[in-house]
Amino acid sequence: MDNKFLTDLIFPPRCMFCGAVLASGEKCSPCRVKAEHFALSNRQINLSNFKNLDSCISFYLYEDIVRDGILYAKFRSCSGFIREFLSYTDFDFKKFFEENGTDEIISVPYHRSKLYNTEYDLPQQMAQTIAKNCGVRYNKDLVIKTRKTDNQHNLSLKERRSNLKDAFRLNGDVKGKNIVIIDDIVTTGYSMEEVARTLKKGGAYRVTGIAFAYNKG
Repeated sequence: MDNKFLTDLIFPPRCMFCGAVLASGEKCSPCRVKAEHFALSNRQINLSNFKNLDSCISFYLYEDIVRDGILYAKFRSCSGFIREFLSYTDFDFKKFFEENGTDEIISVPYHRSKLYNTEYDLPQQMAQTIAKNCGVRYNKDLVIKTRKTDNQHNLSLKERRSNLKDAFRLNGDVKGKNIVIIDDIVTTGYSMEEVARTLKKGGAYRVTGIAFAYNKG
């Protein structure tokens, strides 16, 4: 019996936005149509005030059905979300990595204390899957979060920047390398910028961010 058939039978695929159970290979057409209202035509997010994150790409606005989908993925089923995400976007990750000479992919790291709650490490799962599909190395421990910080969404813009300062440590050689940081949501971009600062201090040549959704705040 086909392994995929068995997997779908035991863990049926679900729509990443509404959570509806789908038949194998089926797409949730109503959600696809609705999600297109929140797709970003210009994927480049303007983070010109940052010194270390060279550029950032995002695909959707963090609103309505997109927000619901990410929350569903974080707390219920991140694997289904990632599978559907990769089928939704026409962005050619492999081509992008090749053209930009990407050496390694990482995710914005969680502090170890967060591993004990009920939330999936969605950025890590996204980064692992994308790296595997594109034949690029995913380095889980290249940057480590050494200090527990407050949730960014509860803080002012000024507090968000200081909250993350010196919260990360480099754990590997990045001299001359091009690194891509994967995250699920980018708002102010301070998390990515602080990770990028850690990488640039270690000699990284270029740091690019990729996030599924952009939250205007």
